[in-house]
Amino acid sequence: MELRQLSYFVAVAEELHFGRAAAKVRIAQPALSNHVQALERELGCALFIRSTRRVELTRAGETFYERCVGILSEVDLSAEITRAVAGKTIRQIRIGTVYPATTGVLPAFLAKIARKYPDIRIHISSGNTGDIIRGLENGQINLGFIRPVENIGSLR
Repeated sequence: MELRQLSYFVAVAEELHFGRAAAKVRIAQPALSNHVQALERELGCALFIRSTRRVELTRAGETFYERCVGILSEVDLSAEITRAVAGKTIRQIRIGTVYPATTGVLPAFLAKIARKYPDIRIHISSGNTGDIIRGLENGQINLGFIRPVENIGSLR
């Protein structure tokens, strides 16, 4: 099992669409499908329920997703801490976004950040408003673009 496979799995789990996930991780869709299938073979269970119109996580897939997000966050944090100890701090920001923002406000925001801070590394993940709020609360993301909500407590 490779970290790359875990990140591919996470992309599909977050997008629930192999084509969008492939674009997100910048590989061809057939290659992404092959990596996910290899991961499922290695684990001995299905992580997704696939149909011609939908992709859904299985119960095992939901559990594996939660664990993979934690593992990948820990790997990133470990690398960041190691670079900081060596005096080579790299600034980064993790952004969570809902779909409308990815085509609306987010591109202009990213352009401004890139101009002002050219050495910053930006990680973007998409999700729903509840996921983004939970990510902000547990420190997995630094900034979130969400839809307006009346009762934020109901999303937790």
